[in-house]
This record gives sequence, C-alpha cells and structure tokens, in this order.
Amino acid sequence: MQKKKKAVLQSRPPLGRMLHIHDELKQNRLPNATSLSKQLEVVAKTINRDIAYMRDQLGLPVQWDAQSNGYLYTSYVDGFPTVQISEGELFALLVAQKALEPYTGTPFQAPLESALQKLSEGLKDKVLISLDRLDTPVSFKSAGISNADLETFQIVTRAVEQQQELHFDYKKLGASDYQQRRTEPLHLCCVENQWYVVCHDLQRDALRTFALVRMRNLQPTGKHFKRPQHFNIQNHLKDAFGVFVGAHKYKVRVHFDSWAAQLIQEKNWHPAQAIETLDDGCVEFRIELADLFEIERWILSWGSHAKVLAPPELKNRIREHAQAILANS
Repeated sequence: MQKKKKAVLQSRPPLGRMLHIHDELKQNRLPNATSLSKQLEVVAKTINRDIAYMRDQLGLPVQWDAQSNGYLYTSYVDGFPTVQISEGELFALLVAQKALEPYTGTPFQAPLESALQKLSEGLKDKVLISLDRLDTPVSFKSAGISNADLETFQIVTRAVEQQQELHFDYKKLGASDYQQRRTEPLHLCCVENQWYVVCHDLQRDALRTFALVRMRNLQPTGKHFKRPQHFNIQNHLKDAFGVFVGAHKYKVRVHFDSWAAQLIQEKNWHPAQAIETLDDGCVEFRIELADLFEIERWILSWGSHAKVLAPPELKNRIREHAQAILANS
C-alpha cells in the first residue's frame, strides 16, 4: 500500500505576503498571526518572521496591540518600501528624474511623472530625504522634443508588444500628402528625442522606419504576426548614423579643421567610427554607413569647419546645399 504524499501549501512569495500584511495594517484591520496565516495559507511562525522583517529591516512602525489582539501601524505609512538602493543608484534615479524635465508640457509628462513617483514611494524614508537633498545639481536641456501624441505612442507600443499588424496613414518627409501603410511593427526606439517604429512594410516587403509624429489614423487590425527570429535592432541600425538605413554602403571620410578637432574627439558619434589625428592638429573622421541623409545634416551643422573627402555622392549633396544657402542669403 502506497503512502499518501503530504500536501504542500503553495504560499505566496515573501514580498507578496508582506504586501498583503502591509495592506491589512494600512486599512487598520488589526490583523494577527492567526488571521494572516489563514488568509495567506502559511503557518503563524512565517507571519511572525515576515512582521519582524518589516519592522527591523524595512523600518516600518509595526507594533503589537494587546488590547485589540492585533498588529497596527503606530504612525502614518504612505507606501511599502519595496526598493532598497545605494547612494549611487539614488543619484541615477535623480538623473532619470531630471531627464524627464524636457517632457514638461507634453502628453508624456503625466505618465512619466506617475511612474517615477511610484518608484520613489517604494524607497525608505531616509532615501527619500536624500532625494530631496540632491534635487538641484543636475539638469538636462534638449534641442527639441517630438510632438508625437500620447495616444499614438500607446497604440504603437501595444502593437509592438502584442505583435499585431498596424495600419496607418503616413506622410513622408517632404511629401505633400499621406499614404496608407500596412505594417508589422517590430521595434520602438527614441533617437535624438524623436520616436520611431521599425516595421516590416507589408506592401513593400521590406523594413521601413516611421516617425510617430508623422503617423495618423492608426488602426490595429487584431491580426497577429510572429517577430522574425533573425531581427535584431542593433544589427539593423549598426550601419545607420541615426535610424535610417538603405541597401547601399558608403565609406564616408570627413576632414575637420583644428578648431573642430577637439569637439569631434570629445564624443563617441557612432560605434563604428574611426578618428585619425593629423600632424597639423586637424582630424579625419571615417565611418561606413548605409544611408547619407543623417550624416549629411550633421556635416552641414559644422559649417566651414568640415570638408567631405568621400564619397562623391555626399560631396555633391553638400555642395548643392551650400549653393542653395548662398542663393537664399
């Protein structure tokens, strides 16, 4: 005759139990080990151990009240301290908070602030004090924030996460009107404060990158697709100066004078870049790219301090821009 296996209770993880205990205490229900052990399906010893941890390690004001035969909070508790971080991590949180400031006044402000607030509420009181104390020496300034609206962002995000086909009207840069696109959205990315979604364009059977700000009439179809296993955003963008890639590769060489040389060497512009310092203090910037549009704008921003050496296509485009600028002056 086989022995019956002893039943094993599937209890919640420790954090889940403590969150439940916290909720009972915050609602002033005066729970005790007996009532909590029944609710959470664990032995009273486990409850006592959880409460001791909450009091001694998390610093929560938990106290036994003999008169009511239950536990209570002796002072107001806002949120459960689920996160414990070091001073270095705290400073990183502060930097994240400051990084959100450019989104003030945009549709993204409220959800971003709400998310950061929830993170902050999970910290111990002593950490929150430090956050206030460090709240001034870091700031961010952005050259411009995308005007993409929150609804568009949410629809695209859901479509990417749920791997769902997305139809929308899109106005290409320089185009006079919108065109309908049928896509399988693969990846959402933010480059230079502009949100883009990389998609498989079903009509063109090719990967295309769309700026969210140029999309309208978004329609999730409910039809799901399987994201290609071979798709990798790092590989897709490795030959892009920003987000745009094409079929042809260009070996770009740009000469920067001695004034711009220091500025060029102070930043890592692209993982594949190479910078050679010349004897006269100038530098030569080299990179291989699959599209010239974004580096073209970058070179123009340096004015007379930059000279394109290769490829010929890029030299001609820069020359045409320079002539147009002179004609419009």
